[in-house]
Amino acid sequence: MVIFAIAFISIRTVLSDSNPFYVVASGSMIPVLNVNDLIIVWAKDNNTSFDSANIGDIIVFKAPDPREENKTIVHRVSAIIENGNNLTGNVILCAPIAVNDVIQEKTILTKGDANECSIPGIDFPITQENYVGKVVYTIPQIGIIPQVLKPPVNYIIMAIIAGLLIFSFIHGSKKDKQEEKEKLKDD
Repeated sequence: MVIFAIAFISIRTVLSDSNPFYVVASGSMIPVLNVNDLIIVWAKDNNTSFDSANIGDIIVFKAPDPREENKTIVHRVSAIIENGNNLTGNVILCAPIAVNDVIQEKTILTKGDANECSIPGIDFPITQENYVGKVVYTIPQIGIIPQVLKPPVNYIIMAIIAGLLIFSFIHGSKKDKQEEKEKLKDD
């Protein structure tokens, strides 16, 4: 557990990000990413920023449709629309959408590897505003640890640790006092 904590703090420090860790919650990226895989996401350098996203990159983003309540999603970039509607990549939509206006900024379309098509409002349109970062590393199945340590389990563990610390402090204090009494008797 100590090694996990040290690794967590070290990675956060190196990536200069408050939360570069995400746990895969659905099977939409199987076989590349599985449920409970821990992914490390970064958006701080030229290779992982929104502007450098390329077709084939696995990215994390917030769903653009407000009805999705800002859900965090991890999917693969399947197409990119640059300024003026210059489309590159492969677009397979689950439902038709209308793009009446000329897109003024880079927009990304994604798709889960296990999904047959891209879902408008979830996979499209991903803009700079929705972009969280690019997946830079995956640790298989380690994401179960944060799932297990959710309330109330984490509160129970913290209470046990606090209890052990208090017991250790009280026991150590009593032991010190007893040693002092024995030392005074010997003098």
